[in-house]
Parts: sequence; structure tokens; C-alpha cells
Amino acid sequence: MTERETGAAGPLAGWRVLVPRAQGQAGALSRRIRAVGGDPVEAPVLIIEPGDVLALEQAVRDLADGAFQAVCFTSPNGVDGVRAALESTGTEAEAVRNVEMIACVGPGTARALQRRLGLEADLVPETATTSALAAAVPRGSGRVLLPRADIASPVLPDVLRDKGYEPVEVVAYRTGRPSSLPDGLPAALEAGRIDLIAVASPSTARHLVALAGDVVRTARIVTIGPVTTAACDALGLPVSAEADPHTIDGLVVALARAIG
Repeated sequence: MTERETGAAGPLAGWRVLVPRAQGQAGALSRRIRAVGGDPVEAPVLIIEPGDVLALEQAVRDLADGAFQAVCFTSPNGVDGVRAALESTGTEAEAVRNVEMIACVGPGTARALQRRLGLEADLVPETATTSALAAAVPRGSGRVLLPRADIASPVLPDVLRDKGYEPVEVVAYRTGRPSSLPDGLPAALEAGRIDLIAVASPSTARHLVALAGDVVRTARIVTIGPVTTAACDALGLPVSAEADPHTIDGLVVALARAIG
């Protein structure tokens, strides 16, 4: 008899949740799902690889020299890329504080900044989306460093340019895709043994569909926010619930709402 059948505590008790994330980055969400009774099934669908290392190293040297007015971090992976460049060049993290403003797309990225570089963000928009970040940055001038993914959208640099800045995009990391899903996962999806899928980014949605195909439709899909929902819509994937706020904690609440 399952926990769902016995009425065990926790809003996700007895429900199996697919957690498709980057390799080595599913732990935080899985822990939260487990804490509310769910059974997370981790599946790496993204591979995070180094970006333009030389360009990023030069960018952190320029940060140390005061060549930037601001830095905008749009993911924890971008923070990791800058940290690696700081370490490889022997540059102190305080070099990042040579800017007038450090902006982060959301609280998760701001926490990564604090934990990995010991720095506090000056600006975190109420809504954790790139569009909201772009809207929250005040008008100004000067160079703004954007350490981002190779597949990042043009929204942020376009808006910053309109506001008077000179955005400098550097590929801090690249996203790849594994050759296949873990053994047994496609069959589990097809047999209906996965109840929910937690989708935390557009690239996650695209890679999951590329790897799993139509069997993804056998489970209820829950997204972390509107940008990811739009990506699922474009892929023809119906979304059962969307997180609000657009954070990991919000995603867990949305998972429970999808089955409520």
C-alpha cells in the first residue's frame, strides 16, 4: 500500500516527481520534495560546460580595474562561472564590488552569490524573470557585465541598451544534452509511474522532450515561471500549474497545487 493510500503526512505523500535538471544540480529541489512526502526521481537532462573562459577571465580583470558600472547575474551557473574566473586569475571576489550595482534575477541566484562569493546583491526584482530584472534596473550609463548562458535570450541586453547602458555579454557557461535518459525512466513515464514533472527552465523542457518524446505528456507538468511555461506551450506540453513566486520553494507549492 502506498503512502498516498494510507494518508501519510505531506502534500506530496505517495506522489512520484520527475526532477529533470542539470547534472549535479537537482539536490535542492529533491530535498524539498522529499520533505513534503514526495518521491523525487532525478534525471539529468542538461550538461553545464565551461563557456568562453578567456573572455570571462578578461572580464573579471576589467571588473578589478573598475571598467564596469554594474553586473547582472541571471543564474547560479553564471555566478559559478565568475567564481571560476576569479580563482583562475587570482582575483579577489571583492573585485566584483567595484561596480555600483550587482543585480540578480531572483533570490536563488542572490543566495548563490552570497554563498559562493560572499557578496550581497543590490537589486533583486520581486518577480524572478529576466524581463523583470531588465525592468527593475534603473536608467543609467556605463558598461554592464552579463555573464550568461550561450543560449540566453536577447531581452536583458536589449532593454539595458535602451536604458543607456553598454551591455557586455560573456558566455559564462554552455548547456549541453546527455545522449539519453537514465535507464528505465522512459518506460516509467510511459507506464504512468511518474505523476508530476517539475520543469525549472526552458532548456530543461526542450531537452526533456528531445530525450523522452511524447511520453512526457503522461505526467502533470509544473513549471517554475512564465518563461518556462511559454517554452512548454511552444512544445505543445500542457502545464498543470506554475510557481508563484518563481523559486524552488514556489515550485514545490505548485507541485502540490497541481494534485490538489
